[in-house]
Amino acid sequence: MTSDKITKTDKGIQNHDVFISSVKASLAKAKNRTDGIRRTDSQLFVANVVSPAAATLLAGLTAAVGGNQIFQQAAAQSNDGGWKFACILVAIFGFIATVSSMFKKQFDDRLAQGNQCVGRLLSLDLALTTGSSDWDYAAREYGEIVKMFPEFVS
Repeated sequence: MTSDKITKTDKGIQNHDVFISSVKASLAKAKNRTDGIRRTDSQLFVANVVSPAAATLLAGLTAAVGGNQIFQQAAAQSNDGGWKFACILVAIFGFIATVSSMFKKQFDDRLAQGNQCVGRLLSLDLALTTGSSDWDYAAREYGEIVKMFPEFVS
């Protein structure tokens, strides 16, 4: 057996097992963090679609039916209260759409980084499991991953 391939007969078997455990722990952390980002990204996507749709629908209905007719209680409390309430709701939905789209972009970028990190760690884990990589390469690769994606592995 060559010393450059990962085998269970290497002298540093205990250190190699610790290294493999570190890679697996980092992979689990990266998967969990990426899954959390994916959930938040999905929620932001829904907010980014529903909020402008609600604003458009509300504005259209208010224009077609009349603000004071749709929101009769608000109209009863003040002159043109229904129209004012409709405009406030449309503005709130528009604000939510704007803010959610900004955060969605940030989460898109973080999700892409998380997916890259998980992919590289999966590849490294596979190489370690199958013994198809040498220890020096594996250590360098793991070091690069930790350096490039500290928020996912630490």
